[in-house]
Amino acid sequence: MNAQGQENSKWLFADLKSVSKSLRVTLVVTTIIFLSLGLVRVSQLIRGAPVVPNAVVSPTKLQKIAGFGASGAWWSGPVYSMPKSSRLEVGKLLFSSKGLQMSQFRYNVGGGGVGVTTSWKAPPTFLNANGSYNFNNDPAGTYFLKMAKAYHVQDLVAFVNSAPPIFTSNHLSCRGFLSFRQVAPYARYLTHVVVGLKKHLGIDVSYLSPMNEPDFSMAPCKQEGMRVPVPVRALLVSTLGKDLAKSAPWCHIIADESSQIAFQLIPEVSHWVHHLNAIKYIAAFAHHSYDYPGPQVLSDMKSVFARLGLNSWMTEICCFNGKRFGYQYDPTMVSGMWLAKSIFNDLFYGGDSAFDWWTALSPNIGCQPNLSSGCASNVNILGRNDGLVYYDINYPNDHNYKFYLTKRYYVFGNFSKFMPIGSVLHGVVGLPNGIEAIASQKLGSWSVVLIDDRSVNSPTVKIKIALPTQFSSSKVVSSALTSARSSWAKISNASMAQNVLTFNSAPQSVSSVMVSPTPIR
Repeated sequence: MNAQGQENSKWLFADLKSVSKSLRVTLVVTTIIFLSLGLVRVSQLIRGAPVVPNAVVSPTKLQKIAGFGASGAWWSGPVYSMPKSSRLEVGKLLFSSKGLQMSQFRYNVGGGGVGVTTSWKAPPTFLNANGSYNFNNDPAGTYFLKMAKAYHVQDLVAFVNSAPPIFTSNHLSCRGFLSFRQVAPYARYLTHVVVGLKKHLGIDVSYLSPMNEPDFSMAPCKQEGMRVPVPVRALLVSTLGKDLAKSAPWCHIIADESSQIAFQLIPEVSHWVHHLNAIKYIAAFAHHSYDYPGPQVLSDMKSVFARLGLNSWMTEICCFNGKRFGYQYDPTMVSGMWLAKSIFNDLFYGGDSAFDWWTALSPNIGCQPNLSSGCASNVNILGRNDGLVYYDINYPNDHNYKFYLTKRYYVFGNFSKFMPIGSVLHGVVGLPNGIEAIASQKLGSWSVVLIDDRSVNSPTVKIKIALPTQFSSSKVVSSALTSARSSWAKISNASMAQNVLTFNSAPQSVSSVMVSPTPIR
């Protein structure tokens, strides 16, 4: 404690003579801690006993948020054929301030779907058979891409599942691989796509991912896929990086979108990222999380990227059925809590600066919602946990144009609506067992997202979290509670006093609170 702090403490302790001995001891210890941490000023304590937090936001700055988003893969075609009012509703659900306020949107650059057996998983390509380009070939996908731009989504990301067949080993959009000799023409094609989207559609693609789950070729051909052998990845990234730098400098590369962290990303990255100076062209290392990693694996990944000097993004996850990747449709808070913990783990333990869900919309409900009132709200083992929002794939026949929101949708919004691009993350320490939180700060405003994973019969607890900034005044400007019974409900008891944010937390819930303070000068 500095000299000024010692003097202030002596003056404060003299004012405690009228307090009982045990309470004096408690207040003295608390005062020393708060003064040393800079969490409370003496002028605040004169007005009364301090509000004692049970948790503290660490002053240590972590990574900056690069965005929260999801992809338009596969649903854009079917939903584009719905009435205009339905298409506009999708925009509100995903991009508006009343919806998820996504800060990233992933556009799937189609490979033409040659050989793919599921028609709505076969997006068209801009490359015509005669070698010319037509940027009107994908009206559905580009419709929602332009919609994202109209909503001012900050980062529009283009990603590829498969190159057009002219570049693949088997001349299909699945089951093939990219060879060394096709890297240069494929890189030129991708650069042409980025330039063409800007020239013909007015779309500035901020980031481009030239490969997706490159260890797999999607051999069953139910969807597009292309294997990119480890030695080829460096050549692809460096060649594409040079092409973009010359022709589309506004666009940057993310790679390599490995499916699993422990068994693919970590053991493979060192075998290619330094070759041909590929690392120079990587803006962020993108990965998927289909091994559903825990804190230790994520911490190991964070260490790898720290050594490489790379930022990392989590760009795809879905389909967890409670045990593994598999069939299940669960719109309930059980799946919502899994997603909340996954986001927290990726941000805090993995150090990821972006988190993107797989596909924003899905038809894989596993039942017919127009025939059963409980279909969309109950768990079944035939659907997939692959969407945030669901729709009826049979809408051309039954004219059911409703959208069904899951608890995953709302939990995702607990993060995406409260952590805009550029927010600086901070850890939170001192919370009760079973409760975790992460804080973020941008332009003087603070947000806290708290995950209460205690057992459902646990009592409601009062949470008090001290922020590391001194305020003369502040107010709660936004709050959202998601639980089994609530979806973005206002947290009526959330308040700020003496730099301490206070609100009640119930088990199996996610609470988000944003405060706008006036810093003490």
